[in-house]
Amino acid sequence: MAEHSRPGEFDLIAKFLRPLATAESGAASLTDDAAVLTTKNGCRLVVTMDTLVAGVHFLEFTPPHFIAAKALRVNLSDLAAMGAEPAYYTMSLSFPTYGEIDYDTNWMDSFSQALSVEQDLYDITLVGGDTVSTPGPLSISITAFGWVEPGQEILRSGANIGDIVYVSGAVGDSVLGLTAVQGGFSELEHSYLEIITERHHRPQPRLNLGQRLYGLASSAIDISDGLVQDLGHICKASNVSATIRAIDVPLSEPGMSLVQNDPDLIKTILSGGDDYELIFTVPPEWQQSITSLAEELDLSLTPIGVIEATNQGDLVTVEDSTGTTVAMPTSGYRHF
Repeated sequence: MAEHSRPGEFDLIAKFLRPLATAESGAASLTDDAAVLTTKNGCRLVVTMDTLVAGVHFLEFTPPHFIAAKALRVNLSDLAAMGAEPAYYTMSLSFPTYGEIDYDTNWMDSFSQALSVEQDLYDITLVGGDTVSTPGPLSISITAFGWVEPGQEILRSGANIGDIVYVSGAVGDSVLGLTAVQGGFSELEHSYLEIITERHHRPQPRLNLGQRLYGLASSAIDISDGLVQDLGHICKASNVSATIRAIDVPLSEPGMSLVQNDPDLIKTILSGGDDYELIFTVPPEWQQSITSLAEELDLSLTPIGVIEATNQGDLVTVEDSTGTTVAMPTSGYRHF
């Protein structure tokens, strides 16, 4: 077998995945049918799973180190939204049997090395999974496990009328970055293109923020399918509605530059996904605490709207600077 050829299943596990499991003895070096893990005393286990498919969630020719980072980080973002501390993950890799990309030892080396970096960065360990072939495109499924103190998990269903809607960081860079990766925004200066493409490939799960929101936030969710759609999930679960002000939605410098040239881009930003920032609701009396938390974490936490009683219209209403309702072309990303 040539050095660059695709490794067999057991060679792949032994060479590329087993080193990712060494930090947890219960993973048995990925040599058994399942992991046997010790639970953390006094904590509840939080479990989440996301699947990324080539051509759906990332472009087919995306470099493997970017794919690895995104596959793990989108799951970590779900843990962040629950206020959980990362612990373990399992992973299923489905490799296509055809196509222009050769998922060989070089591809796996880059993919596994990137996962190793991510594990060190976020203190999480691989404990099991599966590798198969598929007639379809490359597919990566990760199930992540985290710990949260009993009663401290943050749910979607706790928003109350009068709560302030906050969002972390900047919104829209990922969907703008996708356009850039596909050759768009050629007029944008190079440093701005780097920022938005990096945000598309390597989202920042807000774990520190999520773990500090207990006692302050009444509900939370991460922006995976778009700000409007994901805030709508909070509203539906909490039996409320929300109004947000488009002008208050925080944008990065590249985002502001692009919106200044094309104001309609704000609709794409509000409905685009893959930001993995946190949207959360806060009772008005805790606003000063959120301001202090933002300073402590050196992370912008921006109020963008308010929770209201349910109405007969959309779960989320977007208003412009004059208070006029903005007609949104789509509510957000759809997986089907």
